[in-house]
Amino acid sequence: MNILMLAPLQKEQFQMIEETFLEDHFIYSTTKDVTQDMIDNCDVIIGNPPLSLHLNQSHIQAILLNSAGSDEYVQEGVLSSETLLANASGTYGCAIAEHALGMILTINKNFKTYILNMKEGLWKPEQTGLELYRKTVVIVGLGDLGYTIAKRLKAFECYNIGVKRRVSACPPCIDELYVTEDLDKVLPRADFVVLALPQSPQTYHLFDERKLQLMKKDAVLINVGRGSAIDTEALVKVLKSGHLYGVGLDVLEEEPLPSHHILWQMGNVLITPHASGGYVWESARTAFANLVIRNLHHLKAHEELENLVDFQTGYRKKTIIL
Repeated sequence: MNILMLAPLQKEQFQMIEETFLEDHFIYSTTKDVTQDMIDNCDVIIGNPPLSLHLNQSHIQAILLNSAGSDEYVQEGVLSSETLLANASGTYGCAIAEHALGMILTINKNFKTYILNMKEGLWKPEQTGLELYRKTVVIVGLGDLGYTIAKRLKAFECYNIGVKRRVSACPPCIDELYVTEDLDKVLPRADFVVLALPQSPQTYHLFDERKLQLMKKDAVLINVGRGSAIDTEALVKVLKSGHLYGVGLDVLEEEPLPSHHILWQMGNVLITPHASGGYVWESARTAFANLVIRNLHHLKAHEELENLVDFQTGYRKKTIIL
């Protein structure tokens, strides 16, 4: 097979993949430099090809995205019905879970204030703060990312309430499990709410003003899923009213967030520039390389791909909780 490699891996991962498939021909490029001719002459694409190129070609057997999101590629006419699409869910869980916990602890322990005080040489202990220990955490979105976060929260003896789209058995590390329609019932119980949602019509502005007001006045909201899950204007309004202890946002509706936006100025808001995941992290590079190897084996054996995307829902057809 001719395999077009666009994913932003490093030499070590490229070698690992190539050495597993010595009979195949690998072409290397980037999403910026890839040409239509490369697309026209490949059997498999590893990475996210630009939508400006003609991708609707039946000879493309599979596209193995290096992103968890696939919403752009499932739009009608973008890909041929003969092309299989798999996303990279499971690749970023470790890195993003660490980031989410870092945001929680930074907000809880006033690290943002202390860092600012350091610039002034100011010795001033804060008299407020929160503990994560044995608190109730509602995790909205219980795919790989949400579940990876839940496992790490158990080290703090948290009581984890999971919220997902469909009814299923309650997995380990989750103390109670609900579907999205039950969100109104569980939000008032949460000390912390962590959003690990994909982008879809169903998740757009799921957290509107009403949902945000359902949370405890001193609750903490963390979003490491998709920025569109929170109505930004509603969030600003709620924060201005004094509701919520703190908010950590690695993703926002508008990226990059304009420098004049009021969220930058709010003392109880922590913003990072969509930096929690990505291939700067070795865990993500290794996980994705291994996923690619497994899926190329599946493709050659005419087996179902891991993380195969359902074009109707935009989600994976199967969610595997380990």
